[in-house]
Amino acid sequence: MGGDALQDAPGPKPRGTATVVAREEVRVPSTPTVLVTGAGGALGNVVGERLRSGGLRAALLVHDARAVAAAEAEDDWAAAVDLLDEEAVAAAIARAEAEVGPIGTALLLAGGFAIAKAVDTDLAALRAQLDLNLATAASVVRAVLPGMLARGAGTIVGIGAGQARRGGARASAYAAAKAALAAYLRAVDAETAPQGVRAVTVFPMGTLDTPGNRNAMPDADPGRWIDPARLTDVIVLAATLGPRARFSEIEVHPDA
Repeated sequence: MGGDALQDAPGPKPRGTATVVAREEVRVPSTPTVLVTGAGGALGNVVGERLRSGGLRAALLVHDARAVAAAEAEDDWAAAVDLLDEEAVAAAIARAEAEVGPIGTALLLAGGFAIAKAVDTDLAALRAQLDLNLATAASVVRAVLPGMLARGAGTIVGIGAGQARRGGARASAYAAAKAALAAYLRAVDAETAPQGVRAVTVFPMGTLDTPGNRNAMPDADPGRWIDPARLTDVIVLAATLGPRARFSEIEVHPDA
């Protein structure tokens, strides 16, 4: 989820892109409610812990009742919702704002990865990746934007991938979907930034060090992967920068 499931091959960095290797903990200031999708995943769990340690009560959109119970045990507000159901997403976000407070930040962590050669990637596989990585984000953006625009403030953070920047073998559908997400958020940012609402894409430029990836690639060296806590530092930074210091896209590279 979110980061590359395969280690990216070395390549040139796009011009005008910052390279970040975070080392220090980022303090989370007091802000309005933080909405998080994909909160039950490996990255989502780390982000949730960071928000709680910063004194924020998050609103989590998760995939099933078990994840709701786990979130509520941590005193987070949570709802199980199909992110491809626009009406259900809008209803859940309206309930979150009524019960927790106005959503000032939306962290779009939900997503999915698939491995297949291009010759074996049919349109159904491509559509599935677009649904997981683009449509799930777009349904949430459409639901949170009216409130953010009315208040004249808000931040939306999406998770890209190294493959979206420079391609990747056996990842054509995933790369296309993550690139589409980045393009979508660029367009949203261009439209809403003058009204105080920012859209940011964070690109993990390598494999995330998660239990799932360690199990899937037991012979790989996780020391060359990205620590989810360090990626979380950058996600929080993207979400909390003031109006006089901003960026729309940022790459996070392994410290190796």
